[in-house]
Amino acid sequence: MVRIERLFVYGASGHGKVVADILFAREDSNVAGFVDDRAELRGTTVLGLPVCGDGSWLQQETRKMRVAVALGIGNNSVRKQLALKCLAWGAELVSVVHPTAWVSASAQLGSGTVVMANAVINPNAKVGNGVIVNTAAVVEHDVEIGDFAHVSPNAAMGGASHLGMLSHLGIGAVVIQCVSIGAHTIIG
Repeated sequence: MVRIERLFVYGASGHGKVVADILFAREDSNVAGFVDDRAELRGTTVLGLPVCGDGSWLQQETRKMRVAVALGIGNNSVRKQLALKCLAWGAELVSVVHPTAWVSASAQLGSGTVVMANAVINPNAKVGNGVIVNTAAVVEHDVEIGDFAHVSPNAAMGGASHLGMLSHLGIGAVVIQCVSIGAHTIIG
């Protein structure tokens, strides 16, 4: 296993703040700062962490040392684009799980996925890369979630249901068991 020298949250807006807060709650994380492409944020601090630079800055950092990135972007398409860039630059995408979340030992989480406070992911669920399982969301047994999808706060997916890649299950939405939602779909 390669030792990561620095961990950054890519995105310093609302979702990025929540990701950083999850990392603060974990004793095994040490966040170096934020990366954000908005020039007006460079040199500022968010939640006490510096906004170190933009994507070009991060690309330079990956040439100097092993860098890990937690995805702090709420928009599914933008999150995918930035994840692919980070991987191309040689950064490692880390998954972030809040200490109060429940993830079954038999569930599978892709890289770059974020599981927020009080979320539940039950047995044999398969959660793709770059997925957001938001606050108090429920992902039941045998669910499959495609890459870069988003299960919003208090949303629930019944057993053996599917959510396609880049899809968004809105706040409080419910998908009953064995129902498939296609790719690029918004529910709720």
